[in-house]
Amino acid sequence: IVEAGIAVIGHVGLTPQAISVLGGFRPQGRNVASAVKVVETALALQEAGCFAVVLECVPAPVAAAATAALQIPTIGIGAGPYCSGQ
Repeated sequence: IVEAGIAVIGHVGLTPQAISVLGGFRPQGRNVASAVKVVETALALQEAGCFAVVLECVPAPVAAAATAALQIPTIGIGAGPYCSGQ
């Protein structure tokens, strides 16, 4: 999609379309392995060409780590005050 010139925003953390895989509406990134996965996924989305990443329902320290690691903005939805925007 990015290669076609369409702007794409990534989405990590609680992704409603994956509720059956995530085990329900539960915060993501609550343990070390899950937190690392959130940040790594956000970095992969940046590498894929996303112009921003939505961080949904992740702990504030995880959102802060992702925001610090990325060169693109983060938009928080229940991810605390350390995102680029809400």
